[in-house]
Amino acid sequence: MSKRKTLLAQELHSGTAALLASTEAAAYLGVSKATLYAYVSRGLLSAVAVPGDPRARRYSSFELDLLARRRGQGKREQQTLNALNEGWPVLDTALSCIQQGQPVYRGQQVLDVARLASVEDVARLLWQFARHDPFAADAPVLSSSWHRLAEELATRPLPERTLALLALALGDLQGAAWLGDGEALAQACGGHLRVAIASFLARPPQATPLHLQFVQAYGLKPAAADAIRQALVLVADHEMNMVSFTARSLASAGATLGAAMLGAMCTLTATFNGGACPQVEALWDGLLAQPDLGAALAQRLDRGDSLPGFNHLSYPAGDPRAQRLLALAERFGKQPPIAIEVERLTGWKPSVDFGLVALRRAIGAPPEAALALQMGGRCVGVIAHILEQRRSGQRILTRARYIGP
Repeated sequence: MSKRKTLLAQELHSGTAALLASTEAAAYLGVSKATLYAYVSRGLLSAVAVPGDPRARRYSSFELDLLARRRGQGKREQQTLNALNEGWPVLDTALSCIQQGQPVYRGQQVLDVARLASVEDVARLLWQFARHDPFAADAPVLSSSWHRLAEELATRPLPERTLALLALALGDLQGAAWLGDGEALAQACGGHLRVAIASFLARPPQATPLHLQFVQAYGLKPAAADAIRQALVLVADHEMNMVSFTARSLASAGATLGAAMLGAMCTLTATFNGGACPQVEALWDGLLAQPDLGAALAQRLDRGDSLPGFNHLSYPAGDPRAQRLLALAERFGKQPPIAIEVERLTGWKPSVDFGLVALRRAIGAPPEAALALQMGGRCVGVIAHILEQRRSGQRILTRARYIGP
C-alpha cells in the first residue's frame, strides 16, 4: 500500500489526521517545497508549528488530501469549460455518425437503409429493444381535450400547434424516468413517437405505418408514399446536435420521456439547428417569381443575402441525403434548376433542408410539410438519444464561471 493510502487508512481508523513534515507533504502532493509554501501563503493549507522547533512546520494529511482532490477536480472543470467555450461539448454515442462523407446509423449507411427500411424499422435499429417490439401495441388513446385542441389549432403555424398538442398529450402517456429497460419502456417509446407524429399532423394517433400517416393527412397520391418513407428515414438522426443534446440533458436530469421529447421539439424554429425549411421555402418563392433565375441569384448574392439550404458544414462535398431527396423529387417531374445555378455561381451544394422543400413541392404536399417531415422524422433519433443517455447512467452537468464585476 502507498504511503498516502496508509495515512488515509490511519486517519479513518483513528479519526485524526497525520502530521507530515514539509518534505513528506510536498511528496504527498507531488509538488516542490516552494509550491507547498506558496499554498500556505495563499491560505490553501495550514502549517502547524512544532513545539521546541520554531522553524519547523507540519501539514495535516487531511488538508493535503482535500487540496489534492480540489486540484484534480479543478483540472477536469477547466477542461470542461474550455470545451464549452469552444462550443463543442462532446458526448459518446453509438447511434449515428458521418463516415467519409456518408451518414451512418449504427454502422449502416443511411442511404442503403433508406432504400427499403420503414420508419419503424429504423426506430427498432436505433432504440435497441432486443426482445420487445415498440410498435406491437395499439396507438395511444388521447383525451377529448386533445382532440378539441387539435381542431382549434388546425390553422395555427406548425411549431406552435405541434408543441401545444404534444404538451397536452403527455398527461395521457406513461414515460417515467424510473421505467426499466423492458417491455413497458419499449411500448412507451412507440406510443410517444406515434403521438408526436399525431401532433405534427393534428390527427389522432394511429397504428398505421408512420409514413402512410403523412400521405393520408396531406391527401397525397399513393406514388408519394415511398418518397415520404425515405425522407423520414434519411432525417431520423444526425450525429449530436442541439435537438439531441437538449433531449439528453433533460433525460440525464431525470425528466420523463415525454418532457425530454418536448424540450427537444422546442428547437423547431432554431434555423442553425437544421430547421431552415421555411427560409428555403421563401427562397424558392422569391427566385421562381423572377424571369431570370441566374440573374436573381446573382442580385441576391450582390446584396449579401444568405442562401438558406446550402453549404452544410458537415458535408464539404455535398449532403448525400439532399442528393437522394432531389432524385426522389425528379420522379414527379422536372425540377427548377435552383441548385444547379447556385452551385455554378458559388460552388455550394444543397443541404437536406433544400432537398425536403424540393420533395414537398414535387409531391404537392402543403408548405408546412417539409418542416413536419424533418422534425417528425427526427423524433425517432430524439427518443434514441434519450434511451442512450438513460442507459449510460451519466449526468450531463455544467458549471458557471463568474466573470462579472
